Amino acid sequence: MTLKNKTEGGERKSIYDLLTIDKRFTRFIQHIEETDAVSEFKSIDKGTVFVPTNEAFDNHYIAQRKLEKEQLLYHILPVSIKSSEFYDGQVSETEATLHGVTQRLKIKKSLTKDIHVGSDGGQEESHVIDADMDARNGVIHVVDKILSLPKYLDETLSLVEETKNFHDLAKKAHIDKELRQAKRNTIFVAKDDFFGDDFDPVQKKYLLGQGEGIKDLARYLNHQISDDIYHSGDFKEGRTVIKTSEGSEDLEIDAKHNKLFPSTLTVNGVKVIHSDILSANGVIHVLESPILPKNKDFVKLNARKVLSGMNATRFIELFDENGLGSYLDDQHDVITILAPPNDSLDEKSFTMKGPSKDLLKYHIIQGRYEPSDLQDGQLLETESHDNLGDAYQRLNVHINSQSLGLTDHKLFRNNIQFGKSAVLGDPVKVGDNLIIYAISNSLVLPENSLEILPTNLDLSTFVAGLYASEAKKDIRDAKGITLFAPNNEAFQRLGLLAKYLLKPESSKKLKQVVTYHAVRGIFYENSTRDGEQRQPTLSSGAEITLNKTSDGFFIRGYGAADGDDRNIIGKVIKSDTLSSNGVIHTIDRVQVPKVLQITNRNLLTVGNTNSMIKLLERADLADKVLDVLDKDSPYTILAPTDRAFGRFNLSQLLEDHDKLIRLARSHIIPVALPRLNSGDISQNNFYYNIFGRKKYDQDTDDRDDHKDVPYLGVDIPTLNKDEYIVFSKNVNSGYTVRIKGTLTDYAQVIDLGQSSANGGVIEIDGVLLPKKENKKSGLPWWAVALIVIASLIGIVLVALGIYAAYRYYQSRRGGDISLGVLIALGVVNFFGNIVFSIVGWVIALIILFVEIPLCLKFCPTSPKFDAFISRFENSWFRAIMYLAFAIVMFLSHLLGSSTLIVCGVVLLLSAISYLAAAIMGQAFASTGFLGGTGVNNVV
Repeated sequence: MTLKNKTEGGERKSIYDLLTIDKRFTRFIQHIEETDAVSEFKSIDKGTVFVPTNEAFDNHYIAQRKLEKEQLLYHILPVSIKSSEFYDGQVSETEATLHGVTQRLKIKKSLTKDIHVGSDGGQEESHVIDADMDARNGVIHVVDKILSLPKYLDETLSLVEETKNFHDLAKKAHIDKELRQAKRNTIFVAKDDFFGDDFDPVQKKYLLGQGEGIKDLARYLNHQISDDIYHSGDFKEGRTVIKTSEGSEDLEIDAKHNKLFPSTLTVNGVKVIHSDILSANGVIHVLESPILPKNKDFVKLNARKVLSGMNATRFIELFDENGLGSYLDDQHDVITILAPPNDSLDEKSFTMKGPSKDLLKYHIIQGRYEPSDLQDGQLLETESHDNLGDAYQRLNVHINSQSLGLTDHKLFRNNIQFGKSAVLGDPVKVGDNLIIYAISNSLVLPENSLEILPTNLDLSTFVAGLYASEAKKDIRDAKGITLFAPNNEAFQRLGLLAKYLLKPESSKKLKQVVTYHAVRGIFYENSTRDGEQRQPTLSSGAEITLNKTSDGFFIRGYGAADGDDRNIIGKVIKSDTLSSNGVIHTIDRVQVPKVLQITNRNLLTVGNTNSMIKLLERADLADKVLDVLDKDSPYTILAPTDRAFGRFNLSQLLEDHDKLIRLARSHIIPVALPRLNSGDISQNNFYYNIFGRKKYDQDTDDRDDHKDVPYLGVDIPTLNKDEYIVFSKNVNSGYTVRIKGTLTDYAQVIDLGQSSANGGVIEIDGVLLPKKENKKSGLPWWAVALIVIASLIGIVLVALGIYAAYRYYQSRRGGDISLGVLIALGVVNFFGNIVFSIVGWVIALIILFVEIPLCLKFCPTSPKFDAFISRFENSWFRAIMYLAFAIVMFLSHLLGSSTLIVCGVVLLLSAISYLAAAIMGQAFASTGFLGGTGVNNVV
């Protein structure tokens, strides 16, 4: 639309005159007049006015409202600028003023010369639709929208997408009101994320938390705010230093200005990517990344701040409530803090038990441990020491990745466990003395020994002894002890002694044994010094020896011959089970104190040997062998069970006191308990010499030495003159005892136990009769006659059998017999010697095809197999074959004696027969019925 911009006299019209005569701007003129802004528009001198059309008012949200005067003045620039003179990013002052701050307008110009004007503060911008209307006092640009005054800083931050995060943080830090009320502020905002990658998760959580975190967050935000307005064009070329609202550090601005282009800015070296977002009381510049304080201690982290960032504020409260706040405030102590989250400490189980001081102090480790300092199985000393005397409770460490040899602490993430609590993320270092780990849940103090021991089924005998002896109170109430708990196998090795100790009437003696395993003081395996040391126990102060060597951790009670006597010495096989009052180790040997007194009578009363007690009392031997405690005069009693005596008719023997004495004396050997190796007795793994012995010397034969028992046996004298008991070790397992000179009268060892005098009781399953009684109790004359006749008949039958066998081998060479014996004895010995039973069956199969050629006709065999069998169609090859088979079956004896050796004998006889036939040149022949000669005619 073309307007006359000159008067009738030729003079150009003013901006206001042009507006009043142009019907497109009637609504704009109306608002000018209503707000008394006519004088301001008439007094424009070389200005620029952005004039909205009437349609702009129809589309505006205040179409029905009167515009404020300052908003109308916001359309006026105090300088005349034509469209060609605008450049993108240009910021110009307007005639509008809010609270003493001159409002500015930002120009955006595209490469296609489109021009938009506004505040760039998240509000709609106006598009210049008709530019460069010349007037006497300036220029008019027609726009399609009413220009809106800039919003205040807080609202502007919320409207611009790039600055919304800063607005949310300002609101959380309670500085949003300050931003609204500020008169002149410049804000440098990092795009999207205020923190970026420069903060670890704990620091972020702290700053976003409550309390001190809010204050420090405000400090960080104010570090990016200046108390004056700096538009990009306000900075001089080069470097400018400006103050911040926080005040501790200045900001360094480097500016580079270009004509007709936006200025290039960096703040502390960080590039400004979006400059001059205008607001009513300041300006905002968007940065490529955060500008954090150069001082790393800008927010000085302490234990409380880090714990807040770890969501462990409840942990802080509990420490303060229990008077332990000094651990969080005093940074002079070198410690490691394990911090559980709030939800863990709010659990009902934790609340019901109550957050005792000791439990809280269990979360404080003495010393500063970084992940690289930790090792799998390590026991760390905590600040908790209730029930431990002067010692401090330990906390075990588990590292799943230890075997990988990792050293970078970041690789340990989620692989470290303190107790049963997993580490969450990387630890946070606070100064040089403190490091804090976030853990998944609160730690649990070790339970009392009486609560831990029953959970280990392998210690059930020790637990039973602990309760039966009433030693539980001593163990429970003791402070700072090391409990060496023997496993069930260790008690089984005691045999009859263990059974006696567990009897109700033996509770006092049992208590001596149980408390002897409780050592005063705490000795963790890894931290116990090498070498021997004597330590007192709870057993009336009796001492016990601890020995740490390269081979392990050992404990030695009374009775060991020397420091290497593993017959007595117990070894720790499971170490460092933490308890509330110390530590528990599992050992493989029971230790006994020197004061423990066990007699042979005690051992005989255990179970099934009461008849033996009566026998010894009737024989007037009780005082001598039952109750003696003299180590220099040990006696070992061979005690038949009551059942064994029940099978024996003693009525006649009891009438003769001399015979009775002789029988009793035959069951007594005046020596220390013989050595019977563990595992060789069916009912228990006995451990001989529990009460001690002299160091064994092969050159001596003292009665207090413990005799070895070999397979061939050892002779030990009884109390009867010239009478010996033969102890022998069985091939499979167990031990046999018999009176020397007799073959039929023997017994098996069932159980045994040692007395304090180094003797003991060996329980056997039969009664041993003296040699004279064996002779007198021989067979009657008619039985002897029958045996003689049967023997003669047997000799005749054997002779006939030998002759028949000879005739048979002459024709058949014994192959068929070998076949039957191999199959039959393979079945009999299958479960006892499965390997050679199967080997025998394979040999039988080969013999079947060799000796019975008919099988080759009936069975689907291959030509190669038939050719292999045909090689044995002469006596020489068959002799070699049977000899090889015989050797194989003789080797079955290596796996134990069995009747398979008969197969070897039969095969050897067959080999000899075929060898003899081959030497004598006898032709080979086989029965036609079984497929030999004439087989083709049969088929």
